[in-house]
Amino acid sequence: MGNDNSKETIENLLKSAEKEFAQKGYMKASLRNICREAGVTTGALYFFFKDKDDLFRGVVGGPLMELKTCIEKHMSEELKELDNYTPGMDVNLEDDMAAATEAVKILFKHKDIFEILITKAQGSSLENIIDDIADMMNRHYSDMFWNMKGYKSKKQMTKEDKFIVHWMAHDQVEIFVHLLTHCKNEKEALKQLKGMFAYIIGGWFGVINNT
Repeated sequence: MGNDNSKETIENLLKSAEKEFAQKGYMKASLRNICREAGVTTGALYFFFKDKDDLFRGVVGGPLMELKTCIEKHMSEELKELDNYTPGMDVNLEDDMAAATEAVKILFKHKDIFEILITKAQGSSLENIIDDIADMMNRHYSDMFWNMKGYKSKKQMTKEDKFIVHWMAHDQVEIFVHLLTHCKNEKEALKQLKGMFAYIIGGWFGVINNT
């Protein structure tokens, strides 16, 4: 296939697949229906995508990578700030709110895609994406916790420390899932984010300062 035709075919397949996944979910989505809607043969689909899972990743991969990049950038900046942190010192939270705001904007820029990823991915290799992101956050918050708590290393974290950090990591991810699935648009989500941000920050420092 020529480059222009190939590009058009891929775009048609992804557009058709997005519609099919949104309507039926990953498990019940039909590759035949996707190909029929895209106006191509199943052979053409397998020329560009290995299987249904590869096609699903093609649909959601771009926005997911954009969100992960946003999260990883902020986590990297937070860890750098720990170099100058001593327990009890004031912390500038503007960067945290800016990162949370950017994450919400990404979610709503690709709202349809993220709704597929969050609610329609069962059976795909990304069906546990919420837990995967929460695990990534848990590793990061564990590093933040022992530093801000004044421990000498992560080994000093107690069973109770690990439990609360793990829960808070999942709780923070759930905030963004809730905003996406319960707010009509970005404007409403950003308005609600302010209170939720205050809640998570208050809880974090409440745990850090709890002796």
